[in-house]
Amino acid sequence: MTRVAMFIHGGIVPPASTESVPALCALVDALSVSCDVTVYTTVGPDGRDAPFHAGKALVKFVRARQDDSPLRRALATSRAFLADRRREPYDLVHGFWGLPGGLAAVVAARMAGLPAVVTLLGGEAAALRSIGYGNMRTAPGRALTLRVCRDADALTLLTRAQLAGLRRFGFEREEGVYVIPFGADAALFPPVNAFPPAPPFQFLHVGHINRVKDQATLLRAFRSVRAEIDCRLRIVGEDTLGGSLQALARELGVAHDVTFTGYADHGSLGAHFARAHLLIHTSLYEGEGVVFAEAASSGLPICGTEVGLCADLGPAFATTVPPGEPARLAGAILGLLRDPGAMERQRAHALAWAHAHTPAWTAGQFTRIYGELAGGTHSPRALPEAAWSPPA
Repeated sequence: MTRVAMFIHGGIVPPASTESVPALCALVDALSVSCDVTVYTTVGPDGRDAPFHAGKALVKFVRARQDDSPLRRALATSRAFLADRRREPYDLVHGFWGLPGGLAAVVAARMAGLPAVVTLLGGEAAALRSIGYGNMRTAPGRALTLRVCRDADALTLLTRAQLAGLRRFGFEREEGVYVIPFGADAALFPPVNAFPPAPPFQFLHVGHINRVKDQATLLRAFRSVRAEIDCRLRIVGEDTLGGSLQALARELGVAHDVTFTGYADHGSLGAHFARAHLLIHTSLYEGEGVVFAEAASSGLPICGTEVGLCADLGPAFATTVPPGEPARLAGAILGLLRDPGAMERQRAHALAWAHAHTPAWTAGQFTRIYGELAGGTHSPRALPEAAWSPPA
């Protein structure tokens, strides 16, 4: 059984925590069935540091603070890994996020003479300077991230849109670069019967309220749509902006038709998908946008910005507009609602993609890479997961 050390600084937390990244937890759980997995992470903000299990994977805490520099956290993780390796050897190292997990993986792997896998998950390819988001917005972050991407034995990304972002900043590597999106669990997001396309239309937005998700554009588009048709909007996600979005809803005069649910447990999201006609998503940037995969699995049509998975799979999968353009988004929503046939075709195409790209499929892609690297048979090649078409 392949023994894998994973460096995941955030998202893998004890059960019942609100700080987990469900897709990442599901992947670790699935991989721990076929591999011997140990996860190294930094001590959480509450100071807990007792090891625990995520599936069959052992999660161990490293003595480093979340506010330490990426380099300090990478070195602390590498030291913990090397100390353990003296007692029981690993076959490879896998770092998640470019910094610090990917950096830690590359450093530790070189010191131990092992192959390194690096998976980019978030804003590594972004440069949203106006809101202070993305590794590419500063020279040090850009240089360090690109170095990690070049030095990994295998680099995986969630979408080709994410890869295109790296290309814009000079990343030229072709071989050993893989596109592996996260699939959604059909047990949590089963297909639901499509709502009759009639008012009042129920719109759903799922995502933490923050500047990257750009829910201000969502509310402005909703105001325009509501002026034309009877509709409601439900926003599901933790508020990190101190009530400013709720204040904007009142200012725009739509507060009575917008419901803010706050944080929702991942297991409860399927019920929200089942009550909606349309998912509306307005992010300025997404590595993938796992919510797109969840909506696809639920059979819920998608309308939003051309980012992440929606950018990869195109108009057959989702109706999209450029980020930050509420008028165009409102027009796209109205056009889709007035064409039930287009909605059904989109729904069917996205559902077929979800059936082909399950969490088991995602885990299988990583397991294959692990096997090749650990067995010394790795032959670097690209896995372009794009322009997907359903089976005939």
